[in-house]
Amino acid sequence: MEKKKRKPMRYRRLFRLTSILLLITTAIFLLNLLRMDLLGVKYMIILCIGLFLIEWFLLFVLNKRFKVVIKIPFLCITIILSGIFIFGTYNLNLAASFVQKIVSSSVQEEKYELYVLNDSDYKSLEDLNKTNLGFFDNDSDSLKEALKILKKDVTFKTENTYDDIEKMLKDGIDKKIDAVYITTSLLENVREQYSDLFYNFRVIKDISVSTKETVKKSEVDVTKEPFVIYVSGIDTYGSIGTVSRSDVNILIAINPKTQKVLLVNTPRDYYVKLHSKKAFDKLTHAGIYGVEESMNTLADLYATDIDFYLKINFSSLIKIVDALDGITVDSKFQFSYDGFDFKKGQNNLNGKGALAFSRYRKTLPQGDISRGENQEAVIQAIIEKIATPSIISKYSKILETMGNSFVTNMSEDDIYSIAKYQLNKNPKWSIENKNVYGSNGFETTYSMGKTKLYVMIPNEESVTEVKQHLNEVLETD
Repeated sequence: MEKKKRKPMRYRRLFRLTSILLLITTAIFLLNLLRMDLLGVKYMIILCIGLFLIEWFLLFVLNKRFKVVIKIPFLCITIILSGIFIFGTYNLNLAASFVQKIVSSSVQEEKYELYVLNDSDYKSLEDLNKTNLGFFDNDSDSLKEALKILKKDVTFKTENTYDDIEKMLKDGIDKKIDAVYITTSLLENVREQYSDLFYNFRVIKDISVSTKETVKKSEVDVTKEPFVIYVSGIDTYGSIGTVSRSDVNILIAINPKTQKVLLVNTPRDYYVKLHSKKAFDKLTHAGIYGVEESMNTLADLYATDIDFYLKINFSSLIKIVDALDGITVDSKFQFSYDGFDFKKGQNNLNGKGALAFSRYRKTLPQGDISRGENQEAVIQAIIEKIATPSIISKYSKILETMGNSFVTNMSEDDIYSIAKYQLNKNPKWSIENKNVYGSNGFETTYSMGKTKLYVMIPNEESVTEVKQHLNEVLETD
């Protein structure tokens, strides 16, 4: 009697190895999904049951005595599924890395620069030994540390404190002091106000001071309770941790129960009382003292709690928009700026175009208020682009780009909870915009001492109206 031919060993090994690969990739994928808790218990159970049934059937066919020709389609499905789980695990880990990166950057960096006259003989710090130093004291938390670092390398004959930048620069030109020490967060103001004086100086040394941000973690449940996010756009390129003026100041009030969202833009030049300094200044200058100062100052203005912040800088915006392959922004006005022509209506913008659109204000009907509306339009366009199904193919690129583009004080649990809420509930958000207004004025500011600057005096009626809208959106009953 002729013996029955056995299947070639190589096929049995292939089927078994493929089966083992499927089980391993499935387990790793589900463990990562469970760790991030994105789906919730209900959908996680449904997914596990579905995968169990599908894979039981696949493994049954692959490992029983069926003809090889019958097993081939099931082998292909098994390999495809394994590939999907590998790809899914990679992207879950990428998302986890992204979240970890943006919530762990609590260090802020402030840079100071030491200036001497252009025609002086000073070439290095050593040349400044036994000379006279002048520095502007704007009560920055890092000033003492910056002076301490500077004096490690040089011993000054005198150290002169100024509360008037104009006088400090004039004393430098008159050689009453030999060097001027100032934080770079104020340099734009100095260049704008005293360009004729500052032109006489050159930088000889820069020093960076790093400090930890002290913003407390909010205890709000972001899926059940209303909350407010402060979006701060700082006027620098490079590191997101750089201390600088905050040119974009937008509050996003979100109520997950009513699915209402309110965007409130406050002009950068709004004349407000700084929370910790108890003195008046432009809102943009609050950023010089850290993001917490900006948050608390706005909380005082609108009599509300601000739970979280999201900080972004100019180079971040360019990278994010380019990673999205551009955005479509609806402009209320026609204008040109920085090499870009913007028409009234829909505009397709790349990263640099979006930045130019966000920064311009000079010929717009309401100046800084109109610029704030443009900034809100850019934020809305980014949100709409991210929400489109086609963005899935750019998922990895976007996360890699955005990981270095902004920081937040939200916890990992908060971010995963919001993602889970969006996936499970698929809410239809109702978005509304509100702005405050004001009148032109010239006043002294805390950060610039006795120098009078252009400011926007708040219109109290518009502030009161925004307060009421915030209260309505944030109502829990």
